[in-house]
Amino acid sequence: MRIKVGGKYWDLIFSKMKGKYLGKCDAPHIPEKKIKISKDIEGKEELDTLLHELLHAADWWKDEEWVEQTASEIATVLWRLGWRK
Repeated sequence: MRIKVGGKYWDLIFSKMKGKYLGKCDAPHIPEKKIKISKDIEGKEELDTLLHELLHAADWWKDEEWVEQTASEIATVLWRLGWRK
């Protein structure tokens, strides 16, 4: 699926991830950028991971601590409001 974040386009892919990673976002300057989300997760963990990688895409320069905390907080709110895939 092709998505637009921060005025740039990424391919959003749900696939097997190597190692311990649940998601990965390519840097915004890379041609044919991808955001990959592990297809082995679901529920709130999938929502949190997707938000985490989308935040990286939206502002690549934010530090990891900010991205992690913000994604988790937004995921919690959306989950409590009933978001389900």
